[in-house]
Amino acid sequence: MGVPVAVSVGLVIAVQAAVLSRASAQFPALAVSLGLQISGVLVAAVWATSMNGWSSVVRVAGSWWWIPLGAAGWLVVAALGFAAARLGVAPALAIVVVTQLGAGLVLDAVIDATMPTGRQLAGVVVLGVGLLLVTNAGPV
Repeated sequence: MGVPVAVSVGLVIAVQAAVLSRASAQFPALAVSLGLQISGVLVAAVWATSMNGWSSVVRVAGSWWWIPLGAAGWLVVAALGFAAARLGVAPALAIVVVTQLGAGLVLDAVIDATMPTGRQLAGVVVLGVGLLLVTNAGPV
């Protein structure tokens, strides 16, 4: 079940980046991101109400660290729209994905003490080559 969900997330993020790109060309990226966040809060409020999930929401939102993570999410969405409007959706997402993967391996090593395998490192290198091809930054 995890793979179909991850694939769905990838598809939604690509569509979201394309929409954010166009909207960020007309409006400030932070305003576009705030509009998106407000829409997300409205949809989530309907979910929390219909699923009796407000107690869980209050417990999570009551943690101090939730504020910086929420602010980071707002900035990430704005930055994705900003970058996609200037680089194109595919190059912006390629940069994001390769960066996320590399950072994820480091975080796994630091947080879980799980050192990256040679195969995982090779995957980052292969995706890095793909990044160069997608962004036309390579010597090809």
